[in-house]
Amino acid sequence: MAKKLPWGTFTHEDLLVDREDDIYLNFLFARLKDNGFGMEKARNFKRSLNNVRGTETTCESKKVGLQGSFVYGWDRTSWYIPYMRVGDFKEAFDRRHTLDVLTNKSFSPLDIAVPDAEYVRVYPDTEPTFNLFLDTSIITMLSMWGNVFGPIPDDTKDYQFVTACTLILNAELEREGVYDEAEESLTSREFVERLLRYMGCHDRYNNNDITIKNIVTRIIKAVEGEDEIVPQLTVNNNQSDYDVWMKESPDWGDHNTEDDDYFYVHIPLQDNDSACWTYAERTLTTTCKKELDGKKVKVMLYNHGCATNSVRIVKSRNKFIKRLNSSWYIRRNNVLSKILKMFNFEIPSKTLDELPLEVWCFHQLQTESEPWQMVIDEGEPN
Repeated sequence: MAKKLPWGTFTHEDLLVDREDDIYLNFLFARLKDNGFGMEKARNFKRSLNNVRGTETTCESKKVGLQGSFVYGWDRTSWYIPYMRVGDFKEAFDRRHTLDVLTNKSFSPLDIAVPDAEYVRVYPDTEPTFNLFLDTSIITMLSMWGNVFGPIPDDTKDYQFVTACTLILNAELEREGVYDEAEESLTSREFVERLLRYMGCHDRYNNNDITIKNIVTRIIKAVEGEDEIVPQLTVNNNQSDYDVWMKESPDWGDHNTEDDDYFYVHIPLQDNDSACWTYAERTLTTTCKKELDGKKVKVMLYNHGCATNSVRIVKSRNKFIKRLNSSWYIRRNNVLSKILKMFNFEIPSKTLDELPLEVWCFHQLQTESEPWQMVIDEGEPN
């Protein structure tokens, strides 16, 4: 472990890294400012949304690991907190987990100052369309670049490129009149591929043409509304977010508990056919049993395995509902088939939405502010 510089005893001049260690050195649209190194209180940074991770927040497990590493101070071989000035704020585009840890209740009494590095926009003549981008769009690009060329490049996923690019392009396309005279369309394959290149995508995937073209296609479909599920930021993607909310909610009980009216079930959903089928089967079995006791089953779906991937969150919900429908109607119709053959008139049969069952989705997407109840019945099969 590198030597730690105790908090409050050092300045940026004590670090062992300099401009040659800058991972953003080859980023086209920003550069480290001359005399850009300094010190700043951790609490004074504005942290941009964690767009490149597909989430508004940071990962709890990473913060736990960092917590212990900062007890004795700052690693003198560690890069500065990188930021750009946006209005009156220093907006950090990397090291969000670091800032979260250093401003939490364990460290906040120390009011810690950290080494920082200021970056400024660059406007290359070769890319006039990109030069029109908002500062926030450039910051998102910088964030993705930092993830690709950071310590763990494999941690950068394809869906994160899709989400980040979709957010950038949607924000830019909403700026009325800005791109009317641009020489190219923001949603052309050529432009989107260059956007990915400038975010480090080609390096991340070793210039794999098939992978990159696939990502380009997914971005264009999302921006142009051709995709059934549009990528967006996720929220409440740490298990602790879910646990705390459920514990504090007066409307929910613990998993497999009941009160006078409800039996509560918590389902850690996955974007996996087998898992969705299993949970659907268990839900129907539980519902049928509890109906005999006069109880309604109340289910909360929470996606933990891919909680930063909005598309997979939505897909897992849809798969669960489809499995719920197929499991119910196939079995119901099978049971009734012999009886129906005995009579020449229709026999009332229970539909899925007549079961004493509620299915709720925990709010894990940016557009969701609270849990919401799903419509579970897709109708009688043809």
